[in-house]
Amino acid sequence: MPRSTSRPATLPETLRGFDDDALAELFRARPDLMTPLPSDLAQLASRSTTRSSLARTLDQLDRRALAVLEAFVVLPRPAAETAVRALAGLPDARVKETLAQLRGLALVWGPRDALEVPVALADLLGPYPAGLGPPTELGDLGDPADDGRIAALLAEAGPEARAVAERLAAGPPVGIVTAADRPVTVETARTPVERLRARGLLTAADARSVVLPREVGLHLRGGRLYPAEQLTPPTLEGTTRDPALVDRTAAGTTLEVVRQVEQLLDTWGADPPSVLRAGGLGVRDLRRTAAGLGVSEPSAALLLETAFAAGLVAVGEDDSWLPTPAYDTWLALDTEHRWARLATAWLDSPRVPALVGSRDERDRPRQALSAELERSVAPGIRRLVLAALADADAGTAPSAEVVVAWVRWRRPRRMTAFVEQLVAWTLEEASAWGVTGLGALAGHGRALLSGAAGEEAAAAELSPHLPEPVDHVLLQADLTAVAPGPLRPDLARSLAAMADAESHGGATVYRFTETSVRRALDAGRTAAELHELLAHHSATPVPQPLSYLVDDVARRHGHLRAGSATAYLRCDDPALLDSVLADRRTAALGLRRIAPTVVVARQPVRALVDELRALGFSPVPETADGALMLSETRVGRTTETPQRTPVTAGSRTPEPEVLAAAVRAVRAGDRARASRPAGATVGQLRRTPSGEAVDVLRAALAGGWSVWMGYVDQQGGALDRIVDPVRIDGGWLTAYDHAAGEARTFALHRVTGAAPVD
Repeated sequence: MPRSTSRPATLPETLRGFDDDALAELFRARPDLMTPLPSDLAQLASRSTTRSSLARTLDQLDRRALAVLEAFVVLPRPAAETAVRALAGLPDARVKETLAQLRGLALVWGPRDALEVPVALADLLGPYPAGLGPPTELGDLGDPADDGRIAALLAEAGPEARAVAERLAAGPPVGIVTAADRPVTVETARTPVERLRARGLLTAADARSVVLPREVGLHLRGGRLYPAEQLTPPTLEGTTRDPALVDRTAAGTTLEVVRQVEQLLDTWGADPPSVLRAGGLGVRDLRRTAAGLGVSEPSAALLLETAFAAGLVAVGEDDSWLPTPAYDTWLALDTEHRWARLATAWLDSPRVPALVGSRDERDRPRQALSAELERSVAPGIRRLVLAALADADAGTAPSAEVVVAWVRWRRPRRMTAFVEQLVAWTLEEASAWGVTGLGALAGHGRALLSGAAGEEAAAAELSPHLPEPVDHVLLQADLTAVAPGPLRPDLARSLAAMADAESHGGATVYRFTETSVRRALDAGRTAAELHELLAHHSATPVPQPLSYLVDDVARRHGHLRAGSATAYLRCDDPALLDSVLADRRTAALGLRRIAPTVVVARQPVRALVDELRALGFSPVPETADGALMLSETRVGRTTETPQRTPVTAGSRTPEPEVLAAAVRAVRAGDRARASRPAGATVGQLRRTPSGEAVDVLRAALAGGWSVWMGYVDQQGGALDRIVDPVRIDGGWLTAYDHAAGEARTFALHRVTGAAPVD
């Protein structure tokens, strides 16, 4: 709040009474006021009362603050605080708290007995503020505030007419009837509507509608805008569990989603899907990705959309989706920081993964990773949903309906059918990301809301709940290996190169097969290296069947060679070639023997190798000079890391340094305005001879005081600056520019005038 206890009568005077912290808080709450930055406090006051800025601010207010503003619109201007309190029907403490909030937002100013609000507020709150009709003199009712007279007329009109009036008093105050403007008297009135009209309790808006006067509506509401329960936030009740259990459950989910993102991007690095001509990811590629991860298509869409928002995947030079160099940096992080990076990207992303597969206005399906998924409201609603869960008692899991009601009370002007859906989707996605556990907000999820430090705070909060990575596995005689916990990243990748993961969770099960071992040999590993890896990282002796499997695959690996003829097979063992040619299944390959140890084929070498491997043989391609052509897994990357998906303006709080710089600049502009000589306007500081202006600048340099300086920039624009001279040398002035908040250089020949700042 402002430092001064007095209440200036105008908004510019009110803003001048704000201290630096209050101004910074105003910019933080209304970041649109910083773009572009106002030149002084008068311009800031003017901009803060424009329709566009007011509309953005009203969208951020809760039900209670809006009710207080509606009271100002209903009351005559200026309004006394006592009248606002009576009309809002709130306790003194609540009114003072709400008025303090509105003063800090530059929505209310002035002394307590003459409070003002922006004129445009009446239009923004609609023609029927608080659901009340327009004021009227009520014909023969006398004083509009005479509740006794209104009560008597309602009683005279009868219970049916009163029921009609009460329905209209609840809002909206307009009713549709036929011949609404037909003349009617007390004697000729027949219907309840006519009886109300005859007594001035309803007025005709036009030929088809009637409206309930504001005074009648207030009377039927008991002199208050809303019932007290509507101005009280909903209670966040639900199933309550042990917070420690919630944290452990959520932490287990974080391990799984981090593994899934790593698996997804490793797969795309080796076999990248193509970008659609219109942008985005094809339905078949999404379906294939989901099948590879063993998850549903909506879950796969959530993973890849979040990876995209975090800058881990982008479009490569060959129009395919590839991991970025940032993915390699991400892989080097520990698990908690990898999760925190993804969770922060999800929280602040304007993209809505749940829209994947839905139909657009042209009845076309929306594709994953396409621009059609962006919704500016998404980041703010996600943070609001987490704030709702944080507002509940620790370990409490409110239902989706309760959270929707809480969000509706906090942001009534933003609530639409889509936002209600977005609230439900956010709860589902928060559970999928491990932000919540068993429906309640986890400790690391709560830490995500810690402003700019949220990512680091969330990682620190999650770390104690994650198991320590292990550096060993349990090899078993059935050709499986059990990892008793999350493996160290290097071991996990080495093991995945020679075995297939069968199940994930607290303990991961890997299975060794002939194909998986050959995959490791194709990547350049030798049998000796595989034996050493297994022996070094196994907590149990290496089972004999596994050793035999490695030796057997290695013995046959590379014995049969394939090359380009179109393709050929060669082998030092003619008997092996005999068996290939004798196999009826190889007839389609068009094999022909040209020497005891050489067979040629019509198929390309890659197709020939794949077909023979599928038939149980183990050919390895070779180069023109006879060297083995190893097939190391492709690691595709984009050439550069793109910026993270931009967050909609206003959804993220400006950094403290930015706020402080904005306050300094506006203060400097206000000082310049206040010190400007009488009659001078911006850019019209009295021109002085160049030598005289330089003398003023030298005197300011020697005396250490500020100067108001006129300056013509390179585009010919006339500027007024408050500067503190630092050095004058070689035709240049180096000075601290108060508006820019930094030291700058100015050409002395462009200085048009200089005057001391009073």
